[in-house]
Amino acid sequence: MALDVLLINPPDQKSKYKKYLNIRIPPLGILYIAAVLEENGISVEVMDCAAEDTTYADIRERVERTRPFMVGITSTTPLINEAVMSAEAVKMAGDPYIVLGGPHATFLHHEILTENTAIDFVIKGEGEYVFAELYQILRSGGDPGTIEGLVFRSNGAIQENPDREVCVDLNTLPYPARHLLPKENYRIFDVNMPIATVICSRGCPMRCSFCASSAIHGRTIRKRSPEDVIEEIRHIRDTLDISMIAFMDDTFTLMPGWVETFCNLLIEEDLHIEWGCTARVDRIDSDLIRLMKRAGCETLFIGVESGDQEILDRIKKGTKIDQIKTVFSTARDFGMRTIASIALGLPGETKETAKKSISFVKKLHASYALFSIATPYPGTEFYNTVRENGNLPQNWSNFDLFSPVVGTLSLTLEDIRDIQKKAYREFYLRPIYILETLAKEGRPFFHAMKVLISP
Repeated sequence: MALDVLLINPPDQKSKYKKYLNIRIPPLGILYIAAVLEENGISVEVMDCAAEDTTYADIRERVERTRPFMVGITSTTPLINEAVMSAEAVKMAGDPYIVLGGPHATFLHHEILTENTAIDFVIKGEGEYVFAELYQILRSGGDPGTIEGLVFRSNGAIQENPDREVCVDLNTLPYPARHLLPKENYRIFDVNMPIATVICSRGCPMRCSFCASSAIHGRTIRKRSPEDVIEEIRHIRDTLDISMIAFMDDTFTLMPGWVETFCNLLIEEDLHIEWGCTARVDRIDSDLIRLMKRAGCETLFIGVESGDQEILDRIKKGTKIDQIKTVFSTARDFGMRTIASIALGLPGETKETAKKSISFVKKLHASYALFSIATPYPGTEFYNTVRENGNLPQNWSNFDLFSPVVGTLSLTLEDIRDIQKKAYREFYLRPIYILETLAKEGRPFFHAMKVLISP
């Protein structure tokens, strides 16, 4: 019997995080879509090419074998070319309807449909219910022009339907269809302990100029109930035997009161899980850090962005240098692993401010540091500014956080590339740091060193 829907996460052969750190994270977006489809009695399979190291030939074989009615493909900016090539591979093997979703497709749908005839539909924003409705409409021979959140070709033109209202009550969403993918495919570093990802909220009220989250999910934060998240964790532990959770919220600590309730419930339920999350330094304090540690939180990922206050203000981060210092010091006191994320080459960056940021991160005593390249992703204020100034490059494959794509008034692309190399070497090749971190982290630390100081 032919398959109703095949969902594809495109191949990714260039990610340094995957190649050296062995970071392979389940694709939550398409797993949520799969869950909604199953809830509606629609047969679905998921093909995670990035985690399985599968190729376009494998995609063709899967389509020939399963003969799906619809194929959904997710798209991020650095992998949009891979998403398009996946669509072309599907068309070579059959003639299903092909739907593209994800952040890149959300913001550049007209460009995608104009340039790529293999793609039939684009879904803007959150796609679970749009995709299910589109399937039902196409199966019944109905008019896709009635579906909010959809963009498609009609009579030689691009038709963009009105935006769809977001799902307000996230508790009504089914849990992601994790059973459709082998849990062994997902891990962080080379640790033989599978990891699951969970998301507790959508939407962000912050106005960071480099982030597209609010453009996709809106500025109103929508939180699941702590009880619903606890039940999902229990489900993951009991059905998949996984006890390591990575919370994928843009900022897990955005509502400290919610986090406090969640942690107390987690302690009360005694689920024995280890977890990590993102945090804003202005939305977390020593009491909350202490409670999170008691509840099993071992890792905090913190967007430091810059060690220069003027740059933080320019990008509308809304945080202060002293707040950053306090949170890292407190987390260290409680024995938490901290990851400091820096964006080099932000508007206004100079060699002096970059040097200041590198020095600042070293003084934070973070467990790890990620020195990414500031990248103007579609949907961000940063992107709009670069485009308006006529400086936008067109090679999306370089939008990978490792390749400079836009300079500053003071720095060329080569300058930024050199600064990034210098940052990694200065941070990771400190003898005391190496000895301390090796003692704490062991084998995973070698994997981190391999990628982060490589040319």
